[in-house]
Amino acid sequence: MDSPQPEREHRLPAAPPPAGFQADKLSTYLLRFLNRLKSSGKSSHTISAYRNDLNLFSEFLLEKGFDPRSHGVNLQEEWDHFLHANGRNSPASVRRAFMSVRTFLHFLISEGYIDGSPLLEVKSPKQPSHDLMRCLPAQFRSLANELHKRAGEGDEKAVRDLALVLVLGLCGLKASEAAQVCWADVMTGGEGEGGTLRVPGAGERLVPLSRDTRDALVALKDLRARLDLDDGPRSKLFFGYLNVSRRTRTPSLHRHGIKFVVYETCEEILRIPYNSESLRNHAILRWLDQGLTAQRVADLAGYSSLHSLERFARADKALRKPRRKLQKTAEGT
Repeated sequence: MDSPQPEREHRLPAAPPPAGFQADKLSTYLLRFLNRLKSSGKSSHTISAYRNDLNLFSEFLLEKGFDPRSHGVNLQEEWDHFLHANGRNSPASVRRAFMSVRTFLHFLISEGYIDGSPLLEVKSPKQPSHDLMRCLPAQFRSLANELHKRAGEGDEKAVRDLALVLVLGLCGLKASEAAQVCWADVMTGGEGEGGTLRVPGAGERLVPLSRDTRDALVALKDLRARLDLDDGPRSKLFFGYLNVSRRTRTPSLHRHGIKFVVYETCEEILRIPYNSESLRNHAILRWLDQGLTAQRVADLAGYSSLHSLERFARADKALRKPRRKLQKTAEGT
């Protein structure tokens, strides 16, 4: 009688080695990723930023021959070096590139193209915190008073600039929001009442108008009528100029144009090139100084979270100076 054979050990078949990463296929996934961003409602500027960052990331993988799944190299350090070698020197730019790549890698995992990456295990470089940049109350009054004086002397541009400065500095709008406000959004009140301004967009809200802001907007609308510019309910508030001579007018001013107007006007009158955010910060701090609750201020500013007000909480925080250099005078001062 044959002796029983020993029972064989059943082992699972060895897992096949991971297939080589084909970086040339990234372009197809990148296009699908950008289309998904577009369908989700992301702005063209956001999509463009992702495209630039991820095109550079694809170039990085192809040039270095790296597999984003590999733990054999320090991908974070190599990617950081590659960014700096390609002109990405500012901390904000590097941080955004890391965040773009991580978002894209999560997309590749959801598509089954990769199963993970060490780049997802590290945090993006921290964004350096800047001190608050604000147009001081005395400076804001000087700016408004000078524009009011020029407007009274018949300066067409000053009429527009005064209304713009008050909408940004008293109503707390962003430049992009101010560019989208139509006359249908302006609801002026009666004598002694300024009325309200409806701010369109994702952070839609109603902001009270001061009497000065109301009067400036009324003057702006009268000026548009005199200049034969559309002043209907759906027309934008702020008209623009196409050239330096300021003779050619356009019916509306884009957000970049609004930012330029603020730079130009503040530098000309105050000798300080404040930006539109400086005026918005003036409005927010003014509301806080008036004793409004944090929730009310957040609502007026269009913030979705009270955390956005944390940088305004420290009154002893030094004010950040504008980044643009002041123009030198003829005396060299």
